[in-house]
Amino acid sequence: MKPTKYNFHKVVIVGRPNVGKSTLFNRILQKRKAIVEEFGPTTRDRITAIVKWSGKTFELIDTPGLDFEKKENLSKLIEKQIMFGIKEADQLIFVCDAISGILQMDYRICDMLRKADKSIILAVNKVDSRNLMQKMSDFYKLGFGEPMSISSLHGLGIGDLLDKVADNIVLGSSKGPGREPVEKHAVKLAVIGKPNAGKSSFVNGVLEEDRITVSDIPGTTRDSIDTYFEKDRKSFVIIDTAGIRSKGKIKDAVTYFSILRTEETIKKSDVTVILIDAPLGITKEDHRIIDIVQKNFRPFILAINKWDLAEKEGVNKIGYEKVIRENVRFMYNASIVFMSALKKTNLAEVLDLAYELAEKTKKNFSTSDLNSILKSVEFNPTRLYSIRQMKNSPPEFEVIVKNPESIKTTDKSCLVNIFRKKLHLEGVPVIIKFRKKEFKQ
Repeated sequence: MKPTKYNFHKVVIVGRPNVGKSTLFNRILQKRKAIVEEFGPTTRDRITAIVKWSGKTFELIDTPGLDFEKKENLSKLIEKQIMFGIKEADQLIFVCDAISGILQMDYRICDMLRKADKSIILAVNKVDSRNLMQKMSDFYKLGFGEPMSISSLHGLGIGDLLDKVADNIVLGSSKGPGREPVEKHAVKLAVIGKPNAGKSSFVNGVLEEDRITVSDIPGTTRDSIDTYFEKDRKSFVIIDTAGIRSKGKIKDAVTYFSILRTEETIKKSDVTVILIDAPLGITKEDHRIIDIVQKNFRPFILAINKWDLAEKEGVNKIGYEKVIRENVRFMYNASIVFMSALKKTNLAEVLDLAYELAEKTKKNFSTSDLNSILKSVEFNPTRLYSIRQMKNSPPEFEVIVKNPESIKTTDKSCLVNIFRKKLHLEGVPVIIKFRKKEFKQ
């Protein structure tokens, strides 16, 4: 069954490279969702966010810069992404640069946009002075009516631009029934792994479309990209992230901030899918990724991607899994799925397991049930008085004890494993904290 994405009114930002599209996107969101750098374009995929303005809800989509002159394979893939974004748009914000003026590339983009037959708002960016304001009349030549002067960097004219977007949203004109965003109720699924492990292919396979730019160039994805969809009546927000590199391989600021963004994504996710390149096996970089996920107490699935290639080399599945479980620390019975993103095998199994883990980690347990388990535990270092659940996602418990200082790390791990097994929380991180019993004077 093909996933169902939410039918919000789609507003797509387009323009040539370096005109400030991502800065505009970030300004509207009032946070740095897209990565912006002064020396050049960085967006390679369509990045989306749900925006509410003047009582209207719409999906805002940032796209890479259109550059028809570059003929590299990656540029062609990026152009394909932009074309797809324009095709699915309900309206477009065409961004130009007041400082450089109209370039030949702008005219070429105009021709393409006219063929799309969409509602178009012309936004002239970087209008930060009176001199630049006087040049606004030049942009009438593009044939999209009155240009709107904005400064994404300084936040000038953004409210007027959003008012125009809201005015263009006609009630009942969207592609499907109006819905409020249900992101809060969806399972937030972070897809991570080292560069070229197949993250974008996995996302494209799950969505059954080429939503993310896929190429054989490691590190193609630089932003965390959210996509809302439903499959088999289950709601997900799937997030494709930049590949995490070892510190010695971080060569530029964009890569550095991409990795920070990935780590933030892990913290906000409900479940993490860690993609492993099957023919390469688990590398030091994979161990580092797993450590990051574990330190943030997130349930995870090890998705062994490209398993079809490993099988051709005669790799045994049972032996492969045994090596992983013996060498990866603190797996807490994490699920392992052997799959192929390109051949779309076992992708549904990954989603089903992710949903199951998310449900487990949200569970609340009664204090009486918890204390019944506690009474059955033989614990030598100190007396255990009582236990209660403090919060979920992940489940965290507080145990009242006689002497917390006497509890060793191995004893704590043993108690965690007991409660994980008794509460059927396999694959879920469990946190137990100890507090000394206060005796009344």
